[in-house]
This record gives sequence, C-alpha cells and structure tokens, in this order.
Amino acid sequence: MRRLDREIKDKKALKSLLSYSNYFVLSMSECDEPYAVPLGYVYDEGGNAVYFHCSREGKKMDFLKKNPKAWGLVVLDRGIMEGACVNLYASAMFSGRVEFVRDNSEKAMVMNLFAEKLSKDVSGVKQRLQKIFGGEGSALDSVVFGKIVIDELTGKRSTEMTVEKLLEFTG
Repeated sequence: MRRLDREIKDKKALKSLLSYSNYFVLSMSECDEPYAVPLGYVYDEGGNAVYFHCSREGKKMDFLKKNPKAWGLVVLDRGIMEGACVNLYASAMFSGRVEFVRDNSEKAMVMNLFAEKLSKDVSGVKQRLQKIFGGEGSALDSVVFGKIVIDELTGKRSTEMTVEKLLEFTG
C-alpha cells in the first residue's frame, strides 16, 4: 500500500467492516480476462470466511471453475463531510480461494447467518427456512453457496475516518 498513513491495521475494525456491509465486489480472472460482480454476503468471523449465494451456472461459475483465486472488496462510504471537501470512507480488501459448500449442515449455518444479518424477525425467518429446507431429502442440496476463506485482509481509510469512527459506524 502506497499511503501507509491510510492503512487500517486494526483487525477488529477490519472485521467489523466485513460484518457490517451487505454487499461486496467479487473480482476474478480467467486467462487475461477480468470479471467483477457485486454480491450479497455474510462474514463468518469464527471461520474467517465470506459466504455468498450463487446459481449453479453462469459467467461467475465459469470463471471460478477455471480459476478459484478471488479478490473481494467491501466499502463503507459515509459521503462528503458537511462543509469540507472530504469523503469519509473505509474499505476492506481480501483474497482467498473460492470453494463451494457441499455439506448441508454448513449450508444451514450459512442460511442462519444470512437470516441474522438481514432480518429483524430472525426467529421467523429461521422457522421459514427450516420449513422449506429442513428434513429428509433436503432442498438444501439445490442451494449453492460460495465460500472464501480469507488468506489476506487489508484496509484503507480516508484520513478523517479514524478507527474509532469506523467502529462507531459499523458497531
């Protein structure tokens, strides 16, 4: 990183940013062709992994089958500070290999993480998911989740976006 004064070194702040955001940009490449796509996701801090939902086929799957190495980007943009020409932002960038979740118990855990992140009625959503996807011959077999175990995590912020402000915005 060229601007070391803007690097986010605080791991708690970086993990808070990953937990807070709802979307990330997944960047991939195949041969010399880049491809990036915004996706909804959840961050599993205990497993140091990002999970995203996807279909079984399409351009993203074509790229990832040929090259599972990926780069992710999450941005917190609080806009321009009133009365100043300063953008309050922070970003977390991460890399890892994409693998696809095959185990139904892990898929159920990921669905619960999505329910907890995206709904105020967590118990209602979890009950509905259990009704749809639980039981024998589980419909979970048809659900596809990508998983990126993070092997590198870095961050950058505007000068005015202190770690304290970042934790305040994302906490």
